[in-house]
Amino acid sequence: MLIGPESRVSGCIYREDMDQNSHPFDSHSIEEVDHQPPMPWDQLLTAIRRSPQLSAVEAARIAQHWSDVTIDALRPLPASGAPTWDGVHSVINTLKQKDLLPDRLPQTRSASVMLTYLLTELALSISGHRRPRPDLGAASAGPKTEAAQARFETECITWVIAGRLGVRAAATGSLKGYLKHGELIPEFSRDRVLQTVDTIEDLFGGALAFGAVIREETPSLFELDMSLAV
Repeated sequence: MLIGPESRVSGCIYREDMDQNSHPFDSHSIEEVDHQPPMPWDQLLTAIRRSPQLSAVEAARIAQHWSDVTIDALRPLPASGAPTWDGVHSVINTLKQKDLLPDRLPQTRSASVMLTYLLTELALSISGHRRPRPDLGAASAGPKTEAAQARFETECITWVIAGRLGVRAAATGSLKGYLKHGELIPEFSRDRVLQTVDTIEDLFGGALAFGAVIREETPSLFELDMSLAV
């Protein structure tokens, strides 16, 4: 889903002023949005994380109209069940069918760690920060994108999707420094972050359906019926 011209933020200004020159997300509501300052990026990310029933783009549009409401970016989301290995294997199979599975997977006993790794790899490839890029419709990074920008956008995409899926995944790198300490961040594309979030979730039918997939439990063929146990 395209959401109008790319909005970029300069890493040379502080957190509270970072969105002063941003463009609205929806070109059809420019007049309406122009009457209020854009929502700070940390609050917008949090609003999107808390609205998995909406696409990231839709959640951003709605949140923009409530830009005067303060949102605590670090307040924990409501707890959801942890991902299961059955669910993660379903994700892996889907990515394999779509030729999106990374060449190498980490050795881990944690389904959450594996899922977070997969989200990060998808964020890198679908956003165009890693070549070759699959043609899935998301805004693509240019060939001269700075490494710091690629890292920050990938951190945002991974953190947002994990939150929308109800998976506990801490912010990392530049995003962590920005959220916790108001540190400076590199120039980045809002549009690319939001479009990549939606593109990844759409591979599994949206955030809510994706959340159900990662918690699948496949009954064992050898599971003991406790009513028959002696």
